[in-house]
Amino acid sequence: MLLIIPACLGNLPCSSMANVGEAFGFGSRAGAFAGASTAWGFDAFSAYSNPGALAMTGEKRLLFSWAVMDMEARMKPISGVIIENDYTSGQYRRGDVDTSYRSTFGQSIGVVYKIAPDWFGITFGLVGFMPVNHIAYVDTGEPFIPEYLFYRSRTQRPQIEMGLGAEPFRGLYAGAGIHIAYSLTTSATIMLQSSPSKTSSMRFAATLKPKVAPQFGLLYAPGEGLSKPFTIGAVFRFPVASANNLTMKSGARVLGDLTTLDFNCTAMSAIFYDPMTVEIGATVEYLRGLRAIIQADYQFWNKFEPPALEIREPAIEQTGIRISGSKNPPFEMRNILIPRIAHEWEINDFIVWRAGYAYRPGVFKSVPTNAGNYLDPSKHMLSAGVGLRFRSFLGFQTPASLDLHGAYHHMVSQKIAKSGGDERGLGSGELKIGAPGYETGGKQFGGGASLTLAF
Repeated sequence: MLLIIPACLGNLPCSSMANVGEAFGFGSRAGAFAGASTAWGFDAFSAYSNPGALAMTGEKRLLFSWAVMDMEARMKPISGVIIENDYTSGQYRRGDVDTSYRSTFGQSIGVVYKIAPDWFGITFGLVGFMPVNHIAYVDTGEPFIPEYLFYRSRTQRPQIEMGLGAEPFRGLYAGAGIHIAYSLTTSATIMLQSSPSKTSSMRFAATLKPKVAPQFGLLYAPGEGLSKPFTIGAVFRFPVASANNLTMKSGARVLGDLTTLDFNCTAMSAIFYDPMTVEIGATVEYLRGLRAIIQADYQFWNKFEPPALEIREPAIEQTGIRISGSKNPPFEMRNILIPRIAHEWEINDFIVWRAGYAYRPGVFKSVPTNAGNYLDPSKHMLSAGVGLRFRSFLGFQTPASLDLHGAYHHMVSQKIAKSGGDERGLGSGELKIGAPGYETGGKQFGGGASLTLAF
């Protein structure tokens, strides 16, 4: 029975940090800019990139964008380290760590509709992302074994953004939006029978409730139509965390009706966490058709909630046996500043070249030399793309643009040497999980395409 309990817990739906827009950008314009889309590059994904830009659609009333993206992750192998010790399983065992992570393969849809063009240009926007090879994949990851925390299931679930924007003053755009999240409450009841004349049973119930995190955007873009000599944009995003609360009751009759084992526990986990973020960007067209783009994102990770399940006060009541609750390793977080630079070269009315670079520092203050092995290497993000503009689409007099981009993210290598003792800081020698040490690093690469129609 006790072997079944952790197996059930391990299959609960929990994931970490889900935000495709922050990781890769929505659409190939933002992807080619390495995510520097707060002040330029607006299409029908503006509800995420900057709600303040929703009303800047020119003479068109409706924009529609569809995008597909595929980003592969390849991590350095970690071999020959301790993956079990007497703190986690009662035995010492060396082995290889699972460093295979799923690719982010999905499609995005964006819609921008000008509701009241004659009344401050009030405009509505909607952005949605859906993985292609599954509806959602969720996994808490490992709390002790080396784990690239933000690559296990961060971008493996649907994402929805909504916004409303207006132009209160000529050239000044403002908007507000919401990032839709969910909280999950689950309960499970299991009754196991050892007698062949009786049947075992299990009941599982879950409630999924929506919750929202607001976000606000401003954009100053003077000039006629969509031709802007310079732009300045800012976005503020509130943090959001969704918790999974589990109540589990399990009973077993192991010797007919004589021996009863009733196991009860509660568990909590953060399904995902998106930090409070401030984004400020600016662009300038320094020569005709040549535009420079800069952006800085400041992310507040000091309130981070890890995704690992925390089992609280488990017990087998009939026998009075106490089972230890989980004690997940603590980690010190830091706020990070992400600089982004990009460039756009409009060769003519039909072809536009784009390129971008960003540097994302890791969110942990130090490498995990003590207990636990959460990993988040700093990374360099390079991207490039091309935009093709058309005056008609499939014979219809509808302006269209086809954008393509490729991206490469290089994770900075880190050498980790575990300190002596076990996870409790006792003893000496190579006793901690991950000992004697290992090297981290890896890469992400891929690209995508997006199609935008203007009506």
